[in-house]
Amino acid sequence: MVIIPFNGPWAVLILTLAAAGIAAHFLLRKRTLVVRRRWMLGLGLFTLASSVTFHVATLINPPPMGWPLAQNLPLHLCTITSWLMPLTVWYDWKPLRAATFYVGAVAGIGGLISARPADQGQGILDPRAFFWVAHEMNAIVPFLLASLALYRPLARHVFTSLGWTAVAGLVTVPITVALRTWVDPGANYFYLFGPEGAGILQVLWDLIPIPVLYAIPLLVIATPVLFAQFGVYRLLTLRWAPDKLALVR
Repeated sequence: MVIIPFNGPWAVLILTLAAAGIAAHFLLRKRTLVVRRRWMLGLGLFTLASSVTFHVATLINPPPMGWPLAQNLPLHLCTITSWLMPLTVWYDWKPLRAATFYVGAVAGIGGLISARPADQGQGILDPRAFFWVAHEMNAIVPFLLASLALYRPLARHVFTSLGWTAVAGLVTVPITVALRTWVDPGANYFYLFGPEGAGILQVLWDLIPIPVLYAIPLLVIATPVLFAQFGVYRLLTLRWAPDKLALVR
């Protein structure tokens, strides 16, 4: 019973985590602000622990095609999101929460449906399966922050999230270049040096086969997706806030 996108074990794991996230909302929505914050910190730490567990387990027991350390440092967008989740939860720094709620959550969901072959094929009880847990928690935790009135997403935060994501991507460029030059030519953080088979990125690469530059149109393409996400929040999450006066402003 190995996990690959859209098979039975994958569906069981994804639906179980989603149900747990929904249950957490209803269990916590009427609790005090302090209790909600503490529970959310616990979920943030669980997200970080899931990512660390996956990385360590895969380094110890890599897949047949290999899992080079230089290509899997905590510099991918989803890994950065997971490792920053405790800080995202505990500190009311809106740029970080915006980046997590919008781009981080969408990237996490994207990882669930289009994981690299090297990240697939674990048994459901294999510690490497925490890859899927960490990616789904990247979406669940920010959504709970909003539904539990600890963060209020705004439309303008869409552009904030895209801006900070672009900055983070640019910061990884010199690191990736150094790794590709002196350590491993396959290093490709934020997929800025090639799509590695990812759907929309492959389309952009076919149009603009230039590293880094080919990904720039993705910011434009992502904008309506993030606004649609904001619309869903407005329709569903805001009306469930346990105390609208307690919304972080």
